[in-house]
Amino acid sequence: MKPHVQKRGLSMSQFKVLIVDDEINIINGLALLIERYLPECRIVGMAYDGEQGIHQALVSQPDIVLTDIRMPQADGIALIRRLKEAGSQARFIILSGYTEFEYAKSAISLGVEDYILKPVEEDELCAVIKKVCASLEMQNQQIKQIREYGLREILTASGERRNIRLKLSVLDFPLDAERYLCVVWEYDDREEKPALAGLKESAAKCLDFCRTVLTVPFLKSLAVLILVYDKENEEKPGKAVSRMKQQLSKNMDMEFSVGIGLSYNRPEGICESFEEARCALNYKVIKGSGSVISYKEIQNLQTNQTLVDMQDVKQLEDCIDSMDDSGCRRAVDQIFKKLEHAGDVSLTDLQILSLNLVLSGIRKIPFMQFQLNSYLGINILSLESISRFRTVEQLKNWIVNMLKSMNELMLKENLPQRRDIVAEIKEYINKNYNQEISLNDIADRFYMNPYYLSQLFKKRTGETYQKYLTDIRMNRARKLLEETDLKIYEISEIIGYNDSNYFSRVFERQAGMKPLEYRTGKADCSKAD
Repeated sequence: MKPHVQKRGLSMSQFKVLIVDDEINIINGLALLIERYLPECRIVGMAYDGEQGIHQALVSQPDIVLTDIRMPQADGIALIRRLKEAGSQARFIILSGYTEFEYAKSAISLGVEDYILKPVEEDELCAVIKKVCASLEMQNQQIKQIREYGLREILTASGERRNIRLKLSVLDFPLDAERYLCVVWEYDDREEKPALAGLKESAAKCLDFCRTVLTVPFLKSLAVLILVYDKENEEKPGKAVSRMKQQLSKNMDMEFSVGIGLSYNRPEGICESFEEARCALNYKVIKGSGSVISYKEIQNLQTNQTLVDMQDVKQLEDCIDSMDDSGCRRAVDQIFKKLEHAGDVSLTDLQILSLNLVLSGIRKIPFMQFQLNSYLGINILSLESISRFRTVEQLKNWIVNMLKSMNELMLKENLPQRRDIVAEIKEYINKNYNQEISLNDIADRFYMNPYYLSQLFKKRTGETYQKYLTDIRMNRARKLLEETDLKIYEISEIIGYNDSNYFSRVFERQAGMKPLEYRTGKADCSKAD
């Protein structure tokens, strides 16, 4: 019977397979079967004894190893044990004509995926390999999500720069390259999946000079490309990114705006490069939507601010930091008063300077600055629209009103300088403990991988997510038992348990007594008092 061939989706990985067997005909037959019916797999080696298999596995780092049991030099069990001791993450499938229980027991103790008897049935082998591939794909997706979240947290931790190298190493981030650079892409959030797929495909073609290109989805309409390359390619990123943008816009009929940060010679520099790329992206209001803007360019644009004493600009930025509306107005008045005395300043220079001062305010708003255009209005924050202001007074009022709008937005959203995801999750649990909220529900709501969320929560709080939720519910239950005459099943429902018997068991484990006993004991204490 011919195995069913499933077409592999574009997103699925291709997994490396090593075949180890002392019979050449069996190896050739297995290789033919895999090549014909399993497009999700790629054979990276064939070995004819155990020692040769160990050597090839250490070199090619396969995802799946198909191995015989009885072989010269080293048998299949020894091969698996030695590879695991060497740190191999491969999945192992044993093929053997022997049915001795001891072999199967040894294989199981080593975590072997399956044990298939020879002669091998094609359907059975294909089914087993497909099952292993599906498990590997799920594992890869989980690792990818954990890595993406970890990188997002590092990039946005504007006030937290300690131990970045250690955090990056945990995420398997390359630390030995010569240059690191971030590029921020903005696109239509209605086309998020096609845009991300297009970015990855185009990056593979246009950024082939890089050692590594990491794509990090960011909010709904943004993605960050982290470019890791050697110093000899220092001049290539700008041209390559511009070429990428042109090709993507043409092929996908979609508009992209791009900000490029400066490059750094250390991995920690990705944080600075990311901030610069975000800042550059904001200058699309001057360059126009759909532009590719490098931070080097806007450094030149910012020379317009040399018309102004940088101490005055610093004073304005301090007022922006403290959300001081009246202080912002005084600082703007001071800047324009000095400009009036300077004389010989064109209206165009004043307009661009005004826009730069407002952009200074935007740069002070971390994490959410990309969302500002939807709030303030893309037509308000543009060089074209600012040209309608023809007097100094109009420009001053425009600057002050824009900065005030930003302050109101910050106060409305109540965003801290650094987003603390665990604090947000705890706050959500405190408000919704009476609902059915599983770890997966929380992970979905905060766009996190459940496993990573579980580890992060325990690391930050010292307790598991489930214990935190249970403690909140039990504390509320005690209060209701002490202060109300509600029935046990009513209290159970109020704190989020549909099964009152289960609630009673949980309460007894934590309090050392049943809910009714707790209520009676409290009542007796009250009478005694």
